Amino acid sequence: MQKNVGGLDEGIRITLGPLLVVLSVASLQGTARLRPAVTAGAFAVGAVLTVTGLTQKCPGNEAMGRNTHRPSEKLGEEAREVRERALQ
Repeated sequence: MQKNVGGLDEGIRITLGPLLVVLSVASLQGTARLRPAVTAGAFAVGAVLTVTGLTQKCPGNEAMGRNTHRPSEKLGEEAREVRERALQ
């Protein structure tokens, strides 16, 4: 499977995923009060978001034909263009 997660999509997954995992662990420890089904759901969704964000591969994106990943070469070209515009 090719990488299909990048940019804002990747950032949201890497941020929101661990937050949901921490929230579910806090619920298990009694620090946060969530229903058991919500705790389990938060953990599952958080784990999936974290893994797909870190690996940049999402089967759901592939099934929908969605690809937010850009090769690093293209980002390098875009970064150079932005830098040149900023220096003008």
